[in-house]
Amino acid sequence: MKTDPLFYELFQAYPQIFFEIVQVIPLCPYRFESITVKSTEKRIDGVLEPTILGQPIYFAEVQAFPDKEIYWRVLRECSTYFEQRSKLRDTEWYAFVIWLDKDDDKGFKKAVIKDEQNVQRIYSAHLIEILKKLPANSLALKVLRPLIVDNEEEVRQNIVSWVEQIHAADLSADVEQRLVMLMAQLIEEKFKILSYKELCKMLNLTPFDQTDTFIETYQRKFQEGLKEELVQRLLQMINVKYRFSRDTINKLATKLNQLTLDDLKNLFVDVFHLKRLKDLNEWLDQHLVAQLQQPNDQLANLQN
Repeated sequence: MKTDPLFYELFQAYPQIFFEIVQVIPLCPYRFESITVKSTEKRIDGVLEPTILGQPIYFAEVQAFPDKEIYWRVLRECSTYFEQRSKLRDTEWYAFVIWLDKDDDKGFKKAVIKDEQNVQRIYSAHLIEILKKLPANSLALKVLRPLIVDNEEEVRQNIVSWVEQIHAADLSADVEQRLVMLMAQLIEEKFKILSYKELCKMLNLTPFDQTDTFIETYQRKFQEGLKEELVQRLLQMINVKYRFSRDTINKLATKLNQLTLDDLKNLFVDVFHLKRLKDLNEWLDQHLVAQLQQPNDQLANLQN
């Protein structure tokens, strides 16, 4: 059962569920991020960053199949995260590999990291064992209960009750909807004879791919992905044409990332006509200034 992407969606919808699983009490709210490392284009699936500076950073890796290299890879991802964020290098951090099947975990071997005070930084967590020990009021247990159920009939008998328990958790309507839908997707993954559409019908749910939340999320992620791709391609073109220094390319990258999607598309054509670094910088500055003026123009129109 390959359910790890669902867990990252779950942690993003309600990060507190991660902390219930790893049995940590955070001292401030956290936001869940998936981060692409620019230099390698590799993705760190789960980073929980605190909303208050100075609180620990947590890395989450959900593992649904055997992987002998997993602890080494987690160590590399944590190192890369701090390598690119020098201001955060003194921040406390912990990484958790959450195993869906305890038997898949072959142990740390030598990939254990501790600091000078002998504090362990990388941990393993066996999800099924943890769920069985969580208190009945745990939201993580309410959403992930299908993982500790043995048969489809038990799901049919209890699913409405599980959903009612999620609704009773005093969450926003959007978070409630997302958690219930993720639970339904989890059931479909584990019990193949129960389809997601059937579960939605049983629970009077709108399928996630038809909700406003999904549409908005998809459009945002599509635009973010397209913009990131355009920036990288433009940097490659600029580097080939002008052979600027790495420092200059990095400064240009900062400006490119601030442009709108339409401006990036226009630059693909205009860059062939710009002969010097000065010309390119003037083009970028002109379009960035235009962006800043737009809100003022809109406000003036409203006042008129």
